[in-house]
Amino acid sequence: MSDPATPLSTELFLRRYGETLLARAAPLFEQAALNARQAGLDAMAHTAGSPPELCLEVRTTDQPYASHYRIEADTARQCVHHVLYFVADGTTQALDGGIDSINAMVIDTQLASLFRDGFALTLPAVSARHPAGFW
Repeated sequence: MSDPATPLSTELFLRRYGETLLARAAPLFEQAALNARQAGLDAMAHTAGSPPELCLEVRTTDQPYASHYRIEADTARQCVHHVLYFVADGTTQALDGGIDSINAMVIDTQLASLFRDGFALTLPAVSARHPAGFW
């Protein structure tokens, strides 16, 4: 493990970010998209860009635009942005952290917020991973 006060080379930061994003976040985004589709929403998880961003877009059938949860890297600051956008009211919530913020607890918390606040929906997979009273 590296000293948090010592920045990584940009190449190493991007490699660790990309590996962590695909290994930890992508499966949770895919599972959330599946749960959303089963609940009657349009949902899609995808990556784009360089460095890659992972995005989960969710909308009701009558919405022209999607709410989303996006994870992106800030190479200059060597941090990760977790961004929630709610199309219904146009608000954005952001959480910054290190690469270690790409973990199930942070992602589940953000997913729960997206679906609870944006669609009044609880994801079964997120609920199953956390005991009653966790939230």
